[in-house]
Amino acid sequence: MSQARPPAALPGGLTMLSLKLPRLFRIDQVPQVFHEQGILFGYRHPQSSATACILSLFQMTNETLNIWTHLLPFWFFVWRFVTALYVTDIPNDSYSWPMLVYMCTSCVYPLASSCAHTFSSMSRNARHICYFLDYGAVNLFSLGSAIAYSAYAFPDALVRTSFHDYFVTMAVLNTILSTGLSCYSRFLEIQKPGLCKLLRILAFAYPYTWDSLPIFYRLFLFPGESGQNEATLYHQKHMVMTLLASFLYSAHLPERLAPGRFDYIGHSHQLFHVCVILATHMQMEAILLDKTLRKEWLLAAARPLSFPQIAGAVLLCVIFSLSNIIYFSAALYRIPEPEIHKKET
Repeated sequence: MSQARPPAALPGGLTMLSLKLPRLFRIDQVPQVFHEQGILFGYRHPQSSATACILSLFQMTNETLNIWTHLLPFWFFVWRFVTALYVTDIPNDSYSWPMLVYMCTSCVYPLASSCAHTFSSMSRNARHICYFLDYGAVNLFSLGSAIAYSAYAFPDALVRTSFHDYFVTMAVLNTILSTGLSCYSRFLEIQKPGLCKLLRILAFAYPYTWDSLPIFYRLFLFPGESGQNEATLYHQKHMVMTLLASFLYSAHLPERLAPGRFDYIGHSHQLFHVCVILATHMQMEAILLDKTLRKEWLLAAARPLSFPQIAGAVLLCVIFSLSNIIYFSAALYRIPEPEIHKKET
C-alpha cells in the first residue's frame, strides 16, 4: 500500500503548505431548506464552519458571485459616502443630512447581503437569521431612500402637503411591517413555497412603491417647473433597473429553463444583485442632482427635515426591525431542526 508523500521541502527548512478548500455538494446531498430552484451543483456543507464560509469566498460555489456582486459595490458606496462626509460641513449643513443618511444606508444593505450569503451555510437556523438581518438592512435602505426623496425629490405640487408631512412617518411603518412579513415568509419555504415567494415579493414591493410615489407623480402626472431636470433620466433608469431586478428575483431565469447550466455563473440571483446595485447607483445620481439643482427652490418652499425627525425615524426603524428579527430568530429554536442529510459519495 502506497504511503502519502511528506510535504515538499523548501530552502531554509520550510515546508510547502497546501490549503484545502471546502468540499461542494449536489442538491440531493443537502437539506431541502438549502435548495435553490434550478441550481443543482456547487452547494456548500450545510453545517460549514465560519472559516469554511470565509474560504468559500475564494472558491467557485453557487454562492460566490452572490457574495462578490454586493461586497465589491459595498466598498464603492463606502468611498462615495466618505467623500461626501469629507466635503460636507456636517454641523452646519442641515440640508445635506438626508443625503448622508441615504448614503450610509446604501452601504449597509450590500454589506449585510454579502455577509448573509457568506455565512448562510453554517446551519438551518443560521441561514434564516442571516437573511432576517439582510431583510432588515434592505428595509433600512428603503427608509433612507424615503428620507432623501422627501428632502430633495418631491414634485412642486406635493411639497408642504399632508402627504409630504407624513411621508417619512409612513415609510417607517412600512419598514417595520416589511421586515416582519419578509421574516415570516421564511417559515413557509418548505410547505408553501409559492406563498412564501409571494409574501416576500409583496414585503419589498409595497415599501418601494410608497417611496416612489413622488417620483411616479413627478415623472408621469405632474412634470413641475423645478421637477423636470437632469435628474429625470436617472430616475427613469432607476425605475427600469428596479423592475428588471424584481422580474429576475421572481422568475428564476435563466436557471429555471436549464437546471444545472447556470449554477456558478449567470443565475438569476447574481443578475438580480447586479441590477439592484445599478439601480442604487442610478438612484444616488438622481438624488444628488436633485439636491444640487433644486436647492434654492427647496430651501425657500419646503420645510426641511430636522435632526430629531431624521434620527427618530432611523432609530425607530432599527429598534422595531431588530425586535422583529429577534422575535423570529427565537421562534426558529422552538421548531425542531430536521436531521442533516450526511450522504457521502
